[in-house]
Amino acid sequence: MRGIAVLAGTAILLCSAVVRGQDAMQYGLPHLKVLAEDDKVRVLKYMPEAGNKTPMHSHPATVLYVIKGGKVKITMPDGSTRDGELKTGEALLRPPVTHADEAIDSLEAILIELKK
Repeated sequence: MRGIAVLAGTAILLCSAVVRGQDAMQYGLPHLKVLAEDDKVRVLKYMPEAGNKTPMHSHPATVLYVIKGGKVKITMPDGSTRDGELKTGEALLRPPVTHADEAIDSLEAILIELKK
């Protein structure tokens, strides 16, 4: 019985590591585009229409600049959700995060991901 518990715990840790490591660009989403990238930063343009979804993915520390504001629904790896609003002209400094998102409104933002 103890062996099964250890095996289950290891599987959970491995799965969570895989989820944390997912790059949103792997999905080929039309509402997410790489504008520039080097070994220190990656600049993304996020421009979803209402209803567009981005599956579970991760970002390193990020600077977010909102060009056109709107509402978005965020889902965390534990399944919890929250609605947020991005305001036009807002600049946010965000820590590393793993999440999924769904645009409630169409919006447009620039994300600058800071690589280690």
